[in-house]
Amino acid sequence: MKITAILIVLMNCSLCSYAYTNLSPYSFCGSNPISYIDPTGCFIEGVTKKDAALVVEDIRAMFPGEDFSNFRSLIIQSGKKQNGKSLAPISNDALSEALSGVTLSEDQQALVEIVVNTLNSNDAHVVEYRNSDETLSNQGERAFLPGYMNGEASQYMPQILENNGGLPLWLIIIDGGYGATVPTNNGSHSVVVMDGIHPNGRPVTSGHEIFGHGRSWSAGYREKYQHVEPVRTENLILRVMGIQYINTGINHGPGTAIPQPYLLPKFR
Repeated sequence: MKITAILIVLMNCSLCSYAYTNLSPYSFCGSNPISYIDPTGCFIEGVTKKDAALVVEDIRAMFPGEDFSNFRSLIIQSGKKQNGKSLAPISNDALSEALSGVTLSEDQQALVEIVVNTLNSNDAHVVEYRNSDETLSNQGERAFLPGYMNGEASQYMPQILENNGGLPLWLIIIDGGYGATVPTNNGSHSVVVMDGIHPNGRPVTSGHEIFGHGRSWSAGYREKYQHVEPVRTENLILRVMGIQYINTGINHGPGTAIPQPYLLPKFR
């Protein structure tokens, strides 16, 4: 927590924002991740229906190209009109049909697996999209506020909340840049800053937060893994999207580069 920055904001009473092995990884599913999807993933929902629509948009963007056209059509909001707050689960039959005749690379298989597993269970990964001059939703505030109340900024929080009418995005940006995720009792809560700087596109940020942090937490990869797994997940997304960039992790978490950041994340 940058206390100096917080004190400056308090004195000025104005909003500001800052930039911030030898074994195949598919051995557990008989080398057939498409037919044997792990049922212990977690579903995704937006705070609002608009948030859910943006999640759909971002996940679809992670799978470009004609080979994924049928798979992208499975990434939809729930409900008869496909306008619900959560994303619809994907059955094994639907997945097999969507990818019939498609030969996936190891990277593509891994990302499909992670996304489908994240859609197919009962833990909730809640996502909201906000602008930098806004406050978090009530649901988001309940998720993020305990960390601030127990941290270095605890004595300033009542005044910050009063001055801003809630938990402001600038505080999230100071700590986490233009995307942030915290674990919750039944999953995770992510926020993505709409008008933030996303050098490789907003879908990469969304994937880093929802899957890299949220999914890995729910899959049992706790705090000590929250530097390595999200960065490797981000690099996986970048490769599948065809973006020639490698996040070394130097500007993430503890600020140290990750050995072999291009490896596949361990969770699915």
